[in-house]
Amino acid sequence: MHAMDKREEKGGINYSFPYMKEANTNTWWENVQLAVYNPNERAFLGRTRKSWAQIIFFYLVFYAGLTALFSICMKGLLSTISETEPKWKLDASLIGTNPGVGFRPLSDRTEEGSLIWYDAKNKTQVTKWVNLINEFLELYLENENIPGGVRNQVQCDFQRRPGDGQVCAVNVGSWAPCTPSANYSYDHSSPCFFLKLNKIYGWVPDFYDDPNDLPEEMPPDLKEYIRNSTAEERRQVWITCSGESPIDKELLGPNGIRYIPTHGLPEYYFPYTNTPGYLSPLIAVQIVRPPLNRIINIECRAWAKNIIYVGSQRDRQGSVHFELMID
Repeated sequence: MHAMDKREEKGGINYSFPYMKEANTNTWWENVQLAVYNPNERAFLGRTRKSWAQIIFFYLVFYAGLTALFSICMKGLLSTISETEPKWKLDASLIGTNPGVGFRPLSDRTEEGSLIWYDAKNKTQVTKWVNLINEFLELYLENENIPGGVRNQVQCDFQRRPGDGQVCAVNVGSWAPCTPSANYSYDHSSPCFFLKLNKIYGWVPDFYDDPNDLPEEMPPDLKEYIRNSTAEERRQVWITCSGESPIDKELLGPNGIRYIPTHGLPEYYFPYTNTPGYLSPLIAVQIVRPPLNRIINIECRAWAKNIIYVGSQRDRQGSVHFELMID
């Protein structure tokens, strides 16, 4: 056998094979030291200096190229996006052109859902709902915290409209008795809640401002209100609330709901264009002395020609539903 090296030793013949790996007689600690630095191969952590230089150079070039590509893509994307307005608006957007109606207060307990339930004689329960409304109205009551400040806010009415770069202030002083100092009348069993339209950039209402062209389903009291208003005052998104069922309507009574300060959201608050200092207009609605220990289902609806109304609980549009119960 030509690959065999025969050597005679005392006690016999030893056959050695050059391709056989020598047994590792190092201790555990010696193996650890060799793994960190091998002096025979001049290798640190299994790589020589040349190998480390090659791999570091490769990853530097690789990540520099990756960073440059990512930066170019982000720059291209951001160049198509405005910081002040959405890229896709109105019909082209996911939100669409049909604003929803929101109400406050909303319970902080999931199991209560849209139910406002409290005992008017229980100070703790009254305080809970008052605090929820205060939290919602924080920017209205303490307007120095408004993003962008109040420098763009001006007092508006139907004769005074906001100029370029200006927005109309919301007059919180006109909400009495739905004010923090009066506990929003919760301790008098005549609670207030607040309604607003969800903001849609660039949306302009198509008003019901012609007394001779009002929908049949519009409540008679709102029709009368519109007829008695001036031409300028008719240009509002009207809001109405009522009991959902005939029983709920009977529980509220003919004069059981007050709208403060007006029956609608005036034209000069629209459109929303993300101008700094803008706050959504609100209507305070007071339920005047509802019967105790009864759940009353209430629906509030927004009225404009381009607001689609769907009263279904599964696909509600243009309206909001909640329940009220006072012990």
